[in-house]
Amino acid sequence: MKRHYLFLLFLLILSSCRNDVLKFHFESYVADTHNDVLLRVMRGEDITRRMDTGHSDLPRLKEGGVDLQVFAVWVNPDRYLPDSSFIRANEMIDSLYAVATRAPDRISITETYADLLINERKGVLSAVIGVEGGHPIENSLEKLEQLYGRGMRCFGLTWNNSTDWATSARDETEAKDIPFKGLTPFGKSVVRKCNELGVIIDVSHSGEQTFWDILETTSKPVIASHSSVYALCPHYRNLKDNQLWAIKANGGVVFINFYAGYLDPEFEQKVTSVEERYRRELDSLKVLYGEHSDEYWYRRQALLEAEIERISPDLDVLIDHIDYVAKLIGPEYVGLGSDFDGVSALPKQMEDCTYLPAITGKLLERGYSKHDIQLILGGNFKRIFRAVVG
Repeated sequence: MKRHYLFLLFLLILSSCRNDVLKFHFESYVADTHNDVLLRVMRGEDITRRMDTGHSDLPRLKEGGVDLQVFAVWVNPDRYLPDSSFIRANEMIDSLYAVATRAPDRISITETYADLLINERKGVLSAVIGVEGGHPIENSLEKLEQLYGRGMRCFGLTWNNSTDWATSARDETEAKDIPFKGLTPFGKSVVRKCNELGVIIDVSHSGEQTFWDILETTSKPVIASHSSVYALCPHYRNLKDNQLWAIKANGGVVFINFYAGYLDPEFEQKVTSVEERYRRELDSLKVLYGEHSDEYWYRRQALLEAEIERISPDLDVLIDHIDYVAKLIGPEYVGLGSDFDGVSALPKQMEDCTYLPAITGKLLERGYSKHDIQLILGGNFKRIFRAVVG
C-alpha cells in the first residue's frame, strides 16, 4: 500500500512539473525561423484546419505555443529555373496571404516590429515571409525589391544550388567545376540592398566563402535560420566554431535545425541502409514522378516514415546542439529553426510542432535560467527583427 501511495505521489509531482513547464512555455515568446509548410499549401492542403499529415498547421502551431513563424518560400530549382522561379515565389507568397485572409483572427503577415508587437498583444501568429535561395530574384535587384514589397523580410542567398552570384554550401563542398566561390560584386550588392531595405540576411545553405563574404559586406546582423553544429555532426550544412564566433561578433543568431541528419552524424548512413531495403519501390517512384520532384519527396516520406522514425535520434541530441552554441558563444546567440515540413526525419519526442514545449522542459532540466530559455525560444529573434527590419 505504501509503495502504491508513493507511486501516486510521484505521478502527481510529475504532472505538476509538467504543468509548470507548459505554463512557462506558453508565457514565453516562441519564434521558429524556418518552416516549409507552404509546400503543402501549394498541394492544396488547408492548414487552417488541424491535419494528421505533415508537421504543422495553424491549430498545431497554436498547440505548440508558437508566436512567430517564418514561412519559407522555397522554389524548386530543378523545376522552375531558369525563367519562372520569380513567378513561383510570388505564387507561394499569394498562398500565405490566402491563409491569412481566411483566418485573420489567427495569423497575420508581419512586416514591421510594430506588427509583431500588435500580434503578440492580440494572440495572433506573426507570419514572416522568408525566401530560401537567391534564384527567385533572377539576378535582378528590382525583383528583390518587389519581393520586399510583397512582405519578404528574410532572404537566404542560396539553397543547395548556387546562383550566378553566390555559391552554396553543397557546391563549395561537393562540386568539382564551379567557376567561382563566394559572392560576386553583384552578390555583394544584393547584401547591401537587403541592408538598405530592412531584410534579414540568412546564411543557412551558404558556402563557407559566401558566408565570409556576407559577413565582410553586411552592416546588419545576420541569421542562420536553420543550421546546426559542425563539431557535433560534420555535415556541410552545419556551422563550424569559427563561423559561430563570427556570427556572435556580427550580433547575429544561429537557429538550430531539427533535421536528424544535421544532428546525428550516424543518421544518414542508417537512412542509406533503409533505402537499400526499399530500392525497388523508390526506383519506381523516381520513374513515375522524377527524383527531384516535390511529389517524389512526399511519396518517399510516406513509404519510409515508420523505418525513419525507428532510427531517428532522441530529443536530447537536438538539445546538445542548442547547448553547444549557448555554451560556446552565449545563449543570446542561439534559437529554434525547426525546418518543419521540409525535412524527412525529426528527433523522437519532436514529431511535430506540438512537441515544442519539450524543448523548454529539457532546457530547464539542464539548468538554464528562465531568462536564457526565453532568449532561446524567441527573444533572440525579436532582437534581430527589431534591429534589421525595424
